[in-house]
Amino acid sequence: GLTTWNALFGLKGREPGPGTWVLVQGTGGVSIAALQLAVAAGLTVVATTLSEEKTKRLRDLGAKYTVNYRESPEDWGLKARSFTTSQKGFDTVVEIGGDDFLTRSITAVSTDAIAVAAGLVGGQAEPVPILAALCRPCIVRGVLLGSWNRFREIVRFIEEKCDKPAVDDVTFELSEVKDAYARLKARKHFSKIAIKIEHCINSKTTRACGSVSPTSLIIFFGLCYYMM
Repeated sequence: GLTTWNALFGLKGREPGPGTWVLVQGTGGVSIAALQLAVAAGLTVVATTLSEEKTKRLRDLGAKYTVNYRESPEDWGLKARSFTTSQKGFDTVVEIGGDDFLTRSITAVSTDAIAVAAGLVGGQAEPVPILAALCRPCIVRGVLLGSWNRFREIVRFIEEKCDKPAVDDVTFELSEVKDAYARLKARKHFSKIAIKIEHCINSKTTRACGSVSPTSLIIFFGLCYYMM
């Protein structure tokens, strides 16, 4: 959530508002958080996915349009751009694919827009697509987590405007961490994968399990590994 908040609202003087078009990629934790935060802020969101099955879920969370980039592997950026007002392009792209995706993301942006690099799902490639940025002037901004001030901002925003954050349908026990990684690697998940940890407190005066309600803590399982 903090990485996503920084990606959308972290550049001073370039905070988005009504009328802003945002492109998010895939259905991993960063992308779904970006979708939910952007929709809550009144922004217009287009989402990409590899799965028709996940298309409906993206729409249910507020995506106005979706693009299946398995069907358009070379020009999904242009296809996404075609949905924007007068096809002018996106004001912000939350880019989680890495170098191979970045070129196509840049084709989707409007002039002087922001392409936020927030992940490396697709790995790194050579050369880095500088030419694409020169042909379509934009800001390419790297983001990982954020400051305490940004954290306070997102907490206030979620309390005031957000519904319950979406997490994956399957919750794992700590002993099932390998299965959680396998689900992540296979890209079967939707949003963050969660691991349930029983929380107990022991002391000389107090013995309590679940003194923090609820008794089980859901820890969002990303660990800087962003998958679609």
